[in-house]
Amino acid sequence: MQTRCGYRFKDLSLLDQALTHPSFAAEQTPAPPDNQRMEFLGDSVLQLILSDLLFASLPDDKEGTLTRLRATLANEPATASYAQKLGLQEAILLGKGEEQTGGRERQSILGDLFEAFLAAVYLDGGMDAARSICQRLLPPLADRKRQLLAKDNPKGALQELCQDRFKCKPKYHVLSAEGPVHAPHFVVNVSVNDVVMGQGSGSSHRIAERQAATQALLKFLQDDGAAQD
Repeated sequence: MQTRCGYRFKDLSLLDQALTHPSFAAEQTPAPPDNQRMEFLGDSVLQLILSDLLFASLPDDKEGTLTRLRATLANEPATASYAQKLGLQEAILLGKGEEQTGGRERQSILGDLFEAFLAAVYLDGGMDAARSICQRLLPPLADRKRQLLAKDNPKGALQELCQDRFKCKPKYHVLSAEGPVHAPHFVVNVSVNDVVMGQGSGSSHRIAERQAATQALLKFLQDDGAAQD
């Protein structure tokens, strides 16, 4: 497991504690230390690492954007996914009840498990070791920012992506405009370097363009994910 995680512990007792769920500890006599205290520390370590990485990587973004990005990278679904990437769910020690009710795959348990593991790495190897673990697991921060912006301002996010990658702006084309004046229906596509990347429809140009931009962003992000795999 240490090989998969990319870190080898000097003090294995820290790893043992990080992997010990309270339900398992409660069934032992005497009860070994569980991972709740480490979870508390790991949450703070993760917040600091994310804050530092976001501050350095996105120098032009305001506090509100950085705060929202940090929240998406440190919430329960995110931390649970980090635990699964490291294979921690295979090594956690659970009580019989938690084991029988699917605790090994439960998001809340896995999220806490990752934070406890990160604390163990921090205590054993320092902040640089903990940062290295996080950097291996985190998605590209610019892409996560675009995912966030895609919900609020998909046209702006797509334009930023196109300017960064291709030094051009996306172009929107009205394919059809039908229906009566009081209930029009528009179909619009968006192209990047003359390649159609998305299409949308709605009761106004604005709605149709937002849908087209969202579809284009998702395609870019999916293509990026496939390339990384």
